[in-house]
Formats: sequence, structure tokens, C-alpha cells
Amino acid sequence: MKSKLFSRAAGNGKPAGRIAVRVYGLAAMLILLASLSLLLVGYVASRSADQQALENETLIFENALHDRQLLIARDQLSLARWDRSVENIAQDFDADFVRDEFIDSLWYDFNLRRSYLIGPDDRVLARSEEHQVDFTPLTLKPDDPLKILADRARAKFERNRVDMGTGYGQKSISSTQVADVTEFAFTRIDGQAVLLSAMAIVPDDGTVTLGKETPVILISARPIDNAFVNELNAPLSLQDISFLDNVAPEGKTARRALVGLQGEKLGHFVWTHDTPGQEIWALVVPVTLALAALLSLAALIVSRKIGKLSASLEQSELRNRYFAQHDPLTGLANRVRFSDLLSHSIDRLPDQVFALAACDLDRFKAVNDSFGHSAGDAVLLAVASRLEAVVGNDGTVGRIGGDEFVILIDGCSDRQSLTSLADQILESVCRPIQLDERVETSVGISLGIAIAPHCGSQETEIFAAADGALYRAKEAGRNRAVFCMEAPASPTARQERKLPAPFDAA
Repeated sequence: MKSKLFSRAAGNGKPAGRIAVRVYGLAAMLILLASLSLLLVGYVASRSADQQALENETLIFENALHDRQLLIARDQLSLARWDRSVENIAQDFDADFVRDEFIDSLWYDFNLRRSYLIGPDDRVLARSEEHQVDFTPLTLKPDDPLKILADRARAKFERNRVDMGTGYGQKSISSTQVADVTEFAFTRIDGQAVLLSAMAIVPDDGTVTLGKETPVILISARPIDNAFVNELNAPLSLQDISFLDNVAPEGKTARRALVGLQGEKLGHFVWTHDTPGQEIWALVVPVTLALAALLSLAALIVSRKIGKLSASLEQSELRNRYFAQHDPLTGLANRVRFSDLLSHSIDRLPDQVFALAACDLDRFKAVNDSFGHSAGDAVLLAVASRLEAVVGNDGTVGRIGGDEFVILIDGCSDRQSLTSLADQILESVCRPIQLDERVETSVGISLGIAIAPHCGSQETEIFAAADGALYRAKEAGRNRAVFCMEAPASPTARQERKLPAPFDAA
């Protein structure tokens, strides 16, 4: 009897064993599926994060390259939009002026290594390398990159040409609109890849005019070398960035091809892009192993890790959004952010009057030449801090490139208050700047102030008015503030205020 009962019990136990195996198998399958799913999620997330990081870096690089082009064009504009240039190049070619004032400024002031003056008949009037100028006549061939770019610059001049009564000139533009009158291209000169910037030589304020003939074109070339790459990368800090001149990138995913005027490949900018996906993968694998041992505990760990990862990605996105609207060096509003703020102020006209001040530092290049670019960055940081301290809640300070600052003043708009604010700015900026324990230096600042809507009610008009006042401040000796002439007033209504000279550079 006992034997039968034992046998029956044993028989009843077999199905229970098979269910246990099936439960274990199902649990193992669920754990395996969960682990594989997590691995797949990790793979997709890491690839997506790496791709997003690459796209962000590529966009930032494109913006930096565009800013570098605009900086070169603004340097050219200071000489190309000048009555004396028209008189001594377009009207009566003066080799001494070209060599001693025009080319010397392009090289010594703006570091533009090569420059060309192209006449209306596609004849090279002068060409230079550094400060050496060659006046040997040379006619460009139809397929010469310089001719192609000169033709485009002439066409752009024709679109912007204005009849000034006694002749022709070019419509007034602000420094932020310099691309409207400039043509850019990449090509190869003497075997080296270069960035070309071309614009017409035009009158400044209408005293001198051009005839109907095609204007002389100024083309400047900046070599794509290590110095150019380092300047380009200074605000970006991309890892291992370099320019491969006519060399294949060999597997580099972070790259930007440089294409010439006629579609030819000149080389590639390459760098090692950030790979946040590796961090994601390093987190997912340990979590997956833990999930295989204890699914519930692994789920908790994954949730916490994904939360941290999401916070990190959100922080990265916020950082990218911040740098899209702020200058990387000083933290001031950049061109995009400043333009938005200016548009809001314009929308409030005429109920709320405001002023725009265009500012350029004086003797800033001397600081870079004497102490290096790191000292120049320190000066820019000091000036930015001082400008923000002086302006305070009365407005917003922006940096739009190089040593160019702009100030949107909406806290005060009467001439007396603006004059007082300008006095404070000049006094503050001119104070010595300590570079290290033993070295100090100083710079000056010139300001052009335009009050809206008296000097314009559109962004282009207000910028042009402020830039015009800034040019007059520089022509009057620099280190001063000049108010723009109000639109309805006569030239005698212009007001200038001369302020004390700054400290000399140490």
C-alpha cells in the first residue's frame, strides 16, 4: 500500500517538474528578450547621440566659417568703401597710394596675405603678397578663378548700385550686411587652397562718384593653413581639427569638404567629433548584465541611468542653444540674439524710443601683436565686463565679431543721458587692463550712437546710422562718441562730443 502511494505521488510530481522547467524557461526567455531589447535600445540611442553630436558640431563649424568670411569682408570694406580709394585707383591710378596706403593696410592691419586689384577689362592692375606689390600688367583668362569671382562681384555691385546725380555709388550698408556686396569662394592659388573675398571699390559718402564704367574689384585671399584653422577653431575647441589639402579623409566622419569655384575638390576640414554614444553604451552593458541576474533591480537601475542620461542630453541641448545665441568668448549676445532684441525694440516704436551704439576698440591689434591672441582674448573679456557693468539695466551689450561691440540702449534715450552713458563707457574701457602680475595694457573705444526712430525705424537704417556715426568718430581721431545726424536735419545738425584720450598701451 505504501509502495502504491509512493508511486502515485511520484507520478503526480512529474507534471509539476515540467511546469517548473517551463516557468524557468519562460522567465529566461523574458530576461533574454528584455536584455536584447535593452541592448538594442542602447545601440540605437548611442548611434543617435553620436549622429546628433556630429550634426551639432558641423552646424557650429559652418557658422564659424561663415563668420570668418564676414570678418575678412568687413576688413576689406574699410578700404574698398572709401573716396580716396576711388580717386587713386578707379579714377586716377596712383601706384604709391596702392602700395603705401592700400596694400599696406590690408597686410599690416588685417593680415590679408594676398590681394588683387582687377580693372574693368579683366586686367590685373596690381597684385601683392604680404607687403610686396607687383604692378606688372596681366590679363586674366576666361577660366581664371579671379576673373570668375570678379564678374560675380561686379554683378553684385550692379544690383546694389545707386544713381547719385553726378555719378554712381553703392547703397549704404551696415557691417552686418557686408555679405550683400561681397562674393566669397574657395580656390587654389600657386598650389595652395585659399579663401577669396571680392567686392567693388566704391565711394564712401557721395563726395566722389563713379561713372557708368565697370568698377575696380578688390579680391583678397586668405590661405587655408594651420593659422587659419587655429583661428577658426578658437571659439569651437573641436578635437584634432585639421585641413587635409587635396587628401582623402580616410574614414573620418567629422568632415567638411572644401569645393572650388568650378566644383573641384580642394580638400577637407576634418576633426574627431564627440561620441556621447560611448558613454551610453558603457552604461547599457552593465545594466543589461544586472538585468539578467535580477530583472526588477535592473529595471530600477536602468530607470535611474536613463534619467541621468536624459538630463545630460537636455543639458547638452541647453548648452548648444545658449552658444547659438551668445558669443563663445565673452558670453555676450551674438549677432542672432542681438538682432532679435533689436527687432523687439523696433516693434515698440514709436511708443518706446531707444538708441543703438556701434563700438570698435582702438589699438586692439597692437595688443594682439605685442602680447599674443590670449592677451587679446583677455582684453575682450575685460571690455565686455566693463561694458555690461556700465550699461547695466539700461540695455544689452552684444559682440558681433572681432573687436566689434554693439549696445542696445532702451533704458534711456535722451541726448543728455546717452552722452553721460558714453562718457562712462569711455572712461571705463580706457582704464588699464592687467594681463599678468607685471604687464598691463589699455585700449580705447570709439562709439557711433543712433537714436530710433529719429535716425531710422528699420534695422538696416539704424545700423547704417550707427555705423556712419562710428566712422566719423574714427575719422575725428577715435576714442570718442559721435551721434548720428537725425534723418530730417541738415548736415550742420550733427553733434560730436570729444572725450579724454585713453591710457597708452603698456
